[in-house]
Amino acid sequence: MVGKFGDGPFRGLHFRTPSQNGVTGGEGGFVYRRGEVVTFSIGNLTIGSAAGEPFLTVASLHDHDGGSGPTVDITRSDTINRARFIQSLGQEVDLRGGVSIDDDIREVVNSHADGITFASSEKSFAQAASVSAVFRQLGRRFRGAAEARNHMRRAQAGIQALRDVPIPTRGSSHLMADVFRPLAKGTYPVLLRLSIYGRAFRIGSIFSDLDREESEEREAACANASTWVPRGYVVVRVDGRGIGQSPGKLDPFSKQEALDYYDAIQWAAAQPWSNGNVGLYGGSYNATNQWNVAALQPPALRAIAPLCSDADGYRDLAYPGGIFLENYRRWWFQETVGPCRNPSSGEAVDFVGGLHNHPWDNEYYHGEGVLSADFSKINIPVMTSVSQTAWIHGRAGFEAFTQLRSPWKHLLVWDASYTPFMYEDSHPDIEAFFDQHLKGQQPARELAPVRVVHRTGDGKFQWRDTTTWPVPGTKYRELYLDAGDNESPGRIAFQRPGNKRVAEYSASVEDPLKVKDVPMAVFESLPLQEDLELVGHFRANLWVSSTSADSDVYVALRVMEGKREVLYRTREPGSAAPLTWGCLKVSHRALDPKRSTTERPWHTHRREDALPLSPDDVVQIEMELMPATGRIPAGCRLRIEISPVEGLGDPLDLSVLMTSLIIEAPLTVSLLVEKKPAPSSFLWCLDNKASFAL
Repeated sequence: MVGKFGDGPFRGLHFRTPSQNGVTGGEGGFVYRRGEVVTFSIGNLTIGSAAGEPFLTVASLHDHDGGSGPTVDITRSDTINRARFIQSLGQEVDLRGGVSIDDDIREVVNSHADGITFASSEKSFAQAASVSAVFRQLGRRFRGAAEARNHMRRAQAGIQALRDVPIPTRGSSHLMADVFRPLAKGTYPVLLRLSIYGRAFRIGSIFSDLDREESEEREAACANASTWVPRGYVVVRVDGRGIGQSPGKLDPFSKQEALDYYDAIQWAAAQPWSNGNVGLYGGSYNATNQWNVAALQPPALRAIAPLCSDADGYRDLAYPGGIFLENYRRWWFQETVGPCRNPSSGEAVDFVGGLHNHPWDNEYYHGEGVLSADFSKINIPVMTSVSQTAWIHGRAGFEAFTQLRSPWKHLLVWDASYTPFMYEDSHPDIEAFFDQHLKGQQPARELAPVRVVHRTGDGKFQWRDTTTWPVPGTKYRELYLDAGDNESPGRIAFQRPGNKRVAEYSASVEDPLKVKDVPMAVFESLPLQEDLELVGHFRANLWVSSTSADSDVYVALRVMEGKREVLYRTREPGSAAPLTWGCLKVSHRALDPKRSTTERPWHTHRREDALPLSPDDVVQIEMELMPATGRIPAGCRLRIEISPVEGLGDPLDLSVLMTSLIIEAPLTVSLLVEKKPAPSSFLWCLDNKASFAL
């Protein structure tokens, strides 16, 4: 019988059985008879023994030359020591060509064999003088323990990793990629990702041995480092221009990036291991740039899964409500993207400066600088998601689902901390989506068009399937704000206030990053008489005036139980973020009547539509609040906060374009809500809500 090492091939390795004797050849094969134990060695150094099998890895070896050995365990010290030793004899980082043991290697290993003991601790083995001498004399890097474990784990899962694969692009340039493919010969669908976050595990670029070691350690600590390749996919991770070892100018969200992405998709489809079907998969940045390339309609692109993306260059990426996310974008570009940049390239656009210099929605956000999604040009299957009520990733999925022409579209409404939902809760749905559209396999159950995380408070939630967004039967009702008096908070009521009153607060905030007690106007309802189900969009209609020419207005909706706030984040249950929120720069209040809907106002954010304030002028502003879900128990109170800076509980994303203003105005607000029906009809009336009343 013939066997091979899955983590090889190992050529030139001596093998011995009771009936056979030889050296592994070009494919790393060895021969044995059924039931025999095979012992492997390099010169006088015995590497280990294993019961003969068609497929072995270094993890199969043990110290005994007869009988059955211990179970395969890549965490055993002797296994890791063997793997580090034999893998370090190879020259390629990814060992794509395997390990070739020639006479020079045998001679060096022979001369130090007496001092090499695999059955020792990892630390003592790595520090052994004989081990160090072997690799010093051979001039080869002694691989880390995590790196060796990861290589064995991939081999056991049937995965081959190919590092630093060049992908040609138009203009005689190229991008660098890592390819993870099944060891078994064949053609497979491809899942591809082009990113500016680097090809190190999870995030980062590898520029040194220390970078590689840290990446391997992160991968070794992950229980499911790869789920797609064992399912019969090839995974390709590509560095965008100016990232890692990819040459060129770093230009995030650009037209050039979309063209590079197009070329990478077509390259992957033409490879001998590809069946020609390519899908895109990823979250955050790795989701946002999927919209841009999908609009170019690469012929090989069959399906995309942009999870928790942004889509509108102005409203999502840079200026929500017309207010610049400068602190967040500067931190993101310098601290997250910066360490991944190619040090040899050095070229990068002034990303933050470009946004700063374009405070209005114009051609800069439609290809001149960054791209905005063109959903009208995307007609392939799409599974998208939103990170409800987060500063970013909270709008695009809703816009995409309502605008896409594709007959195969799915929306996942997750909570703000989306990573666990992406890799755990919704992963079976994502797998079924790609199996259907890249492999042609019908799912065991039909995927719901919309799946919603319905938050019930204090970290709890329930899943809800529906056919559309907003959910069928959603009712929108008005609430009103009554300023009350100076001694107590204002009131939230369902009847229009009879008198004109003023709620006043100061917007004189010197440093919004350090403010502890945010000045604000506060409004609270009476305790609710019954449970409320809030699922959908919200908007605020305010009448404001100011002592200066502009104002930033933030609105937050919270839920109070006595003096305690009921928190609605699920995977970040300690977060002080509100149930939902919204913001608007008052001079940007002009609306596009064609794009505004009952669910949300659509502000033009054009310079020619600017409406500066005049002192004591009372003006109406209509504000978009983030779509959200929440079950509000009877006895709780609604609390609305209106402030000049972000008092939202998530300090990472603080903006700095805060003006020093006085706001004096009668205020009203329209909250778009739906009410839970009577308990007796709850099970069969989820999509037929009654009206809301306090």
